[in-house]
Amino acid sequence: MFVRRKQNKSGIVSIQIIDKSSGRYSVVKTIGSSSNIQLIEKLFGEGELWIKKQKTLEIDFDRTDDLFEHFIDGIKQISIVGPQLLLGRIFNDIGFNKIKDELFRKLVLARLCYPGSKLKTTDHLRRYEGYETDEDKIYRYLDKLHSTQKRAVQQISYEYCFL
Repeated sequence: MFVRRKQNKSGIVSIQIIDKSSGRYSVVKTIGSSSNIQLIEKLFGEGELWIKKQKTLEIDFDRTDDLFEHFIDGIKQISIVGPQLLLGRIFNDIGFNKIKDELFRKLVLARLCYPGSKLKTTDHLRRYEGYETDEDKIYRYLDKLHSTQKRAVQQISYEYCFL
């Protein structure tokens, strides 16, 4: 947003708040109009004050390094949701969601998106999904998967592929 002085044919100046969105200019607010130079300057100042009250972000290009550091320090977690949305839908369509185990789903999707060691998988889950686990828990889960859920995974896979 910015303040604009617009003069008509009779010499009267209108002070307006202008916004440019989607490549188009639009008048947000008219502050006032006058032909008196002192009053025009006063109205212009009121327009600038009105914009500041709207909490519009002003970028100080002299301090971009400080602003960048402040921005980076404010990031607490990065979430990657695209693979979860896309692969999660495929996971469900295949029928693997019948296995009601959160770690199973997280491991399958993480290993598809980010194949790596158990240690790297735990790091990926913590960093990008906020899910805390450790390698020992994954190893114990894999034992459980082999002993109690292997048959269900095989059956779901068979039904999806051949039925």
